[in-house]
Amino acid sequence: MNNTDSASQSVQRVYAERFATDLADNRCEQKELTAQIERLRARLEQLRTDETWLDGMQAALPGATAPPRPRRAPRAVGAPAGEAPVEEAAPVGKPVPNPRPAGRAKAKPTRSRAAGRKASTTAAAPLHQLIRALMPLGEPRLVREVHADLTEAHPERGTSVQVVRNTLETLVKRGVIGKGIQKGTAMYTATEAVEPAEPTGGAAPVTG
Repeated sequence: MNNTDSASQSVQRVYAERFATDLADNRCEQKELTAQIERLRARLEQLRTDETWLDGMQAALPGATAPPRPRRAPRAVGAPAGEAPVEEAAPVGKPVPNPRPAGRAKAKPTRSRAAGRKASTTAAAPLHQLIRALMPLGEPRLVREVHADLTEAHPERGTSVQVVRNTLETLVKRGVIGKGIQKGTAMYTATEAVEPAEPTGGAAPVTG
């Protein structure tokens, strides 16, 4: 009877630990996705502001076609004879938009725009994919080594060591990478090569 109770408690502990790990992974991923959404929302607002300014500058160019002005409503029956005509006369010249603030007078260089697109793509990529891509095939790595490589390659992610550890454990459960203990320290090893990214810029799936 005692053996049965002990076995039951052992199974319960295993499931409790597994659920706790999965819950921690879930919350960490939610936090990262929330941060990514905020960064993308800020970038979208910036692009909309730039679009408004560019529209104004384009309309001010010589030969640009201005949108038609709205027509006034017809004069009501019985209105005084000296009332203004039905249609409003078009202006002689096109108004020039106000100058752009000094801090944004120069257009962004092409390289900065390309870097912004690359950073946005990286920010949208799953963390496990970035970590897996940084792990050489067959080379055991410590958690802090993986975290250092991730920080150097993708500083915009700002991920903690604990989040990296949780992500590695998730990859171990999925069979994507292996885990071993050397001198009491966990070592993680990539066991399969990473599939190349799609030509369209899509994220490469996790193998295994």
